[in-house]
Amino acid sequence: MLLTRRTAGATAFGLLAGLALAVLYFRLDPAHYPFPRCPVHWLTGLHCPGCGTQRALHALLHGHVVQAAGFNLLAALLSPVVMLGLLEEARGYLAGTPRRLTFLYSPALGWGIIAMATAFCILRNLPGPLGAWLAP
Repeated sequence: MLLTRRTAGATAFGLLAGLALAVLYFRLDPAHYPFPRCPVHWLTGLHCPGCGTQRALHALLHGHVVQAAGFNLLAALLSPVVMLGLLEEARGYLAGTPRRLTFLYSPALGWGIIAMATAFCILRNLPGPLGAWLAP
């Protein structure tokens, strides 16, 4: 597939922005720097499915999978799916195949992630050992 100047520029910008974000998360620990806090937890005191994701991504970038799972188990479990999806998107983009053929556009994957996030949100806010284990 022949890239136009516009798509090549957008692709280069996206790659550079992603690389800059990865370097930022690798260098700065979200637990010690003023990264944005979760508004759901701040307003309600409940842990949303995304609470702890920044710290989990930081731990994953350093290769600490167990620590990342402690911060946000859902983010640690879904990070390989996101990485495979990004690779599949890049392969499809370069090969010129339609986006709807990638597994990220599967309705079953979307509904499965919604179901997992909902169950994870409920379970991590339960009192008791399970809720304490799943909380960030």
